[in-house]
Amino acid sequence: MQLSLDGGVSDESRWMMLSEEILEDYLAYYDTVDTIVVGRNSYASLAQYWQQAENSSDSLERTIARRMNEIPKVVISRSEVDLIWRNSQQIVVKDEPSLTREMEVLKKRTNHISVESGVKTWQSFIRHDLYDELWLLVHPVIASHGDRLFALADKQQSLRLNRTKTYKNGVVGLHYQK
Repeated sequence: MQLSLDGGVSDESRWMMLSEEILEDYLAYYDTVDTIVVGRNSYASLAQYWQQAENSSDSLERTIARRMNEIPKVVISRSEVDLIWRNSQQIVVKDEPSLTREMEVLKKRTNHISVESGVKTWQSFIRHDLYDELWLLVHPVIASHGDRLFALADKQQSLRLNRTKTYKNGVVGLHYQK
């Protein structure tokens, strides 16, 4: 998850500072991922971006795009979604308890799930304790606006800092585990 120094996670295209070094870590990460979870609101834009990037981006992003497009994707939504991204399936959830049940079933079928997007999906995962670890890329910028990742957390959750990495562009990678 991309995060501004003041905790913003929306409009990241305005402040996010990616680098080749970060993209190399992305590629290594996606080589460990078995399933990607995406919320309905982000699905179409991510599908379009990564499918185009496979054919039109530079070599490292193209390699990441190929991997992203190969990985099975699960779209979480309360209504039907047009599945336009290859290797996609949908899980329709009626309410928060059904989201929890469906994710527990999914966790039993796969080893490493990555929740890619969106903010509301991640907020639900945090609120309902449906994650095992967080990889936060904290950018050295104060966004001063936007959605906050932990805005809906309604209880304290203790995490253990597993590792850190400071990138040359000032971004700090923080890996937390429950």
